[in-house]
Amino acid sequence: MRKYFTNMVISAVKPKVSKTSLDKAKSKLAIAIQKGKGSAAKLKQTLFESKNPKFKGKDFTFKSSNKKSESNKEAYKRIQKYNTKVIGKMFKKTLEKK
Repeated sequence: MRKYFTNMVISAVKPKVSKTSLDKAKSKLAIAIQKGKGSAAKLKQTLFESKNPKFKGKDFTFKSSNKKSESNKEAYKRIQKYNTKVIGKMFKKTLEKK
């Protein structure tokens, strides 16, 4: 039995691509339904937290924010800056010991 599973190879996986306009509409509908479910869940959680302040305090799980989200480039720069600072401190410590 084990030999059978080790010899199996997945040769091709067909992608899920909408070909007809009906398929495209179904796909868009499914995406819209999922977005609606997510929004409803967020709203339900927020309403629960507003009714039960002991649960979370004044902090909401899904609080609205007007801040700009960090781009990959900004995150990379921030991480590089932090890494450079840490490596510099490590280098200074090694020099102080000698």
